[in-house]
Amino acid sequence: MKETDLYEPCKTLLESQGFEVKAEILKTDITAIKDNYIVIVELKTTISLKLIYQAIDRQRIADKVYVALPKKVIGSRRGSAKDFMNLLKRLEIGLIAVGTHAEVIIETFGFDLKKSINSSKKQKEKLIKEFSLRKSQSNIGGTSGKVMTHYKERVIEVAKYLYLSGEKSPKEITLYTGIKDVPNILTKNYYKWFVRVSRGIYTLTDVGRSEMEPYFLDDMIYE
Repeated sequence: MKETDLYEPCKTLLESQGFEVKAEILKTDITAIKDNYIVIVELKTTISLKLIYQAIDRQRIADKVYVALPKKVIGSRRGSAKDFMNLLKRLEIGLIAVGTHAEVIIETFGFDLKKSINSSKKQKEKLIKEFSLRKSQSNIGGTSGKVMTHYKERVIEVAKYLYLSGEKSPKEITLYTGIKDVPNILTKNYYKWFVRVSRGIYTLTDVGRSEMEPYFLDDMIYE
């Protein structure tokens, strides 16, 4: 079982409790929010000290933190598994077992060290902002490497418009897409998708066109 295999069962569990769920928000595997109450779930296939470190770090910005593991790992009779569960209880970190479905094995009552939370207020606000602005559901929790961010979503919208329209000015792109930071996106050109063909006029590079082609080959319609 891979970490990504744990994602859908955990997502279903949280959604059944009324949470809105998204993956890979500021390096969290799963973030779920309901009425500004934040739950974070870290996905792993093995028990490790690194997992504990990650969960403790997430407590700084979440109201409740769980770790999710395959059911067969949790069901081990070895002393290490039992010690791990006792440690989670002491640290007020919840545990979710994942088999054909996900279920909570250890419940928590939230991390109550207000000083720690207050010291991470900006990071928590950043998490909520990225969560609320993210439109794509293409991310899968537990993914390694590239993930979709709100910034990349905006860059893709600009590139898709240029793919269809050819050469346009930042003003024209802004009017069509509603994206306010188009000039910054074109100037930064993080993904090397854009090129200025004349003063104030931009189009796609060959790299940009090749990156956009799948959106239209799959009959995706730009609105």
